[in-house]
Amino acid sequence: MSVIASQKVARRIARRRAGLSFLDRRLPRDERIVGMQDRALRRTVRVPAPHHVGSHRSYEPTHGLATRFPPVKNASTARGWTIFKNVIVSHESELEHRVSMRTQARNDVVALHSQYPVFDYNGPDGKDHTHTADFYVEYDNEWTEALVVKHEKEREENEDIIERILQNPSSQSVDRIVLLTETYGNIEALENASMVMWSREYHHQPDVDEVLEIVRRQSGWMRFGTLLMNTPYVARRRAAIWRLIDTGVLFSSTGEKITELSWLGYDPAGSATGLRG
Repeated sequence: MSVIASQKVARRIARRRAGLSFLDRRLPRDERIVGMQDRALRRTVRVPAPHHVGSHRSYEPTHGLATRFPPVKNASTARGWTIFKNVIVSHESELEHRVSMRTQARNDVVALHSQYPVFDYNGPDGKDHTHTADFYVEYDNEWTEALVVKHEKEREENEDIIERILQNPSSQSVDRIVLLTETYGNIEALENASMVMWSREYHHQPDVDEVLEIVRRQSGWMRFGTLLMNTPYVARRRAAIWRLIDTGVLFSSTGEKITELSWLGYDPAGSATGLRG
């Protein structure tokens, strides 16, 4: 048996022990959904808000505040981009991609720009240098952050650079400068963030309201999988649960990948994100 097959079997066994074996039952052939037969699962297209270009309105994405635009192709890096609120957000590594996605998965982020701002600082060699932050984030409370994304092994060097930047007036362009490493932008964080972004596009509000009534009657921690019970529309219920995680009403405190076996807490007030840890 291959490693992948054995992992699938292990997950099935774990779900059965948790009383979630219904998730592994095969539907009769005539009840299976192939493609997009179920209209309820089709994506809802939302037109982005227009931005002004001169005297005209345009829906074309822009580079925002970016001070440079890295070329996409490079054999030694994982360069690419995503679009967040009609702004092209570029990344030059897979680590930057994960941090970008986890930032986009917060519901209190109103603007995200890459390659901005540019800071000045005096280096240990006594000469003046510049450092371009990887991301600039603006929150709905007008708080702003510059994100510096580096690997954990480079922490000491970059903490020194940030300390030197803070001694320069250019640091006043943001409220805080944050160093983020792979402990924040890991693969599981990316997978969770991707599910949150998915739920924003695919959820149906009546399904979300239904799940909300269920969790209000619960006490203590609850398994993700138990919330999938007693519904003929598991995919829609799944999207609704992730939507409540997006709003912080449901949350996971571990930071690990959220599966049907994960324990979720309930926060009636909600928060910036349910992806904690």
